[in-house]
Formats: sequence, C-alpha cells, structure tokens
Amino acid sequence: MAIRRFTEDCSVISSLPDVPSPPAYNASILKAKFDESAQKIKAYINDTLIPDIENEAVSGVTAVKKHLLSYTAAGTYQFDTAEHPSVGGVYDIVLIGGGGGGSINSSRSPSSGTGGGAGAVNKVYGAVLDGVYSVTVGSAGSGEVGSGVSGGATYMSSADYSFLENAGGGQASSQASKIGKGGGIGGGDSVYDDGTVTYGRGGDNEYGRGTRGGAITDSVEPSQGYGAGGWSTFAPKPGAVLIYGYVRA
Repeated sequence: MAIRRFTEDCSVISSLPDVPSPPAYNASILKAKFDESAQKIKAYINDTLIPDIENEAVSGVTAVKKHLLSYTAAGTYQFDTAEHPSVGGVYDIVLIGGGGGGSINSSRSPSSGTGGGAGAVNKVYGAVLDGVYSVTVGSAGSGEVGSGVSGGATYMSSADYSFLENAGGGQASSQASKIGKGGGIGGGDSVYDDGTVTYGRGGDNEYGRGTRGGAITDSVEPSQGYGAGGWSTFAPKPGAVLIYGYVRA
C-alpha cells in the first residue's frame, strides 16, 4: 500500500481579512486559526502517515512474522495487543477446534471402536487488532459406549464482538454412524471374511494426528497435536489458538 500524501490546505492565516474583527473574528477564533495548520499536520502524522508506514513495513521486507504465543489448554483467556504488539496491529491467527471422541461396544474392548472427527482449522490472516480479546480453546471430547462426546468449538472475540472467528469441534462417532465428522473424519474398524481386522482411527487435521486403533492397548498410537480425534476409549486432543505477529527485521 502506498503512503498517502498530505493534501490539506494550510493557507489559513493568509486567507484571513487584513483587519479581522468581531463578530466574525474574536480572540478565540483567531487563536484557533493560528493553530489550525499545526493541528492538521499533527492529525496527518498520527492518523495517516504513521499507520501507512507501519502497514508498508508489514507488506514489505522490513518486518518479519513471529510466533507470539499459543493457547493450548481448554479454557478461556484474555489476549491483550498492548502486551503482544505487532507492527501495524496486524496479526495472523490459527484457531483449532477440540477433537471428537470415539465410540466403543458394550464390552469396552480397545480392539473394537470407531473414530471421532478432528477439530476444524480456521486460519485468519491479516487481522487488524487493537485492545483486549477473549480467546476460548475448545475442549477434547471423550469416548463412550454407543456414542462419544464431541469436541468443543474454539473462538476469539472482542468485548463488543467487532471481531469474531471460530473453529468447530470434531463430531463424536457412534456405533450407528460409525465415524465422526469434523476437520478430518475418523474411521471405524473393518472385519473381513478371512477374520482379519483393520482397526479404526481418530480424525486428523493439519495440526493433529488422531488415535490409531490396535488389537491390544499397547499397540494403540495415542492422539497427538491439537484437535486430533479419539478412537474407542482413547482420548482426543483439545483445540488451540496460535497467534503470530510482525516485528521489524
């Protein structure tokens, strides 16, 4: 973005009459006229020039992207831009919903289960933020008999909701639907005519790998990362909010 020019007319004093007199010109009006050009220049510097320079720095080579902080445990937090400044007030944000739980049969055997879906991923690039924002990280679901528990949504908003983004939690699986829906869909167990079994898994997303099923507990690969789906009684992962800003190189 180009830096905008100062275009205000500053010929304030020269435009006055040779003998300014009341009522059109009293003392307070004349004082304001003498300050008018300086006030215009001040407003341009603070409200136009500095923001344009900062935004130019973000889009050019004088600022680099930096990971500022992450919220990775389920709960609600406060993000204050004054504590974590970014050039031009520009931030990149990744929101990840909590992973959905799997489902199991009545025997609660780890060798039989279906996978919950992974939490959705929502990337918000170039968000201009100023002030304090509420950040809620979605909780992980859980595996249950018959039908699991879905993951919680992750979202971020300002006090007046002028900025609002979210990422949905992964849906739970059930014995009826077999798989949970979400950022990545979990898979159910498959039994073939020859008696072999392919074990299910929890859903994946870009930031999380779902639980991999197995014949025995020791062969199960637990879920990893953020928002990964669960399988059988093996837990999914909660969501996360990753916040990036820009700093001068």
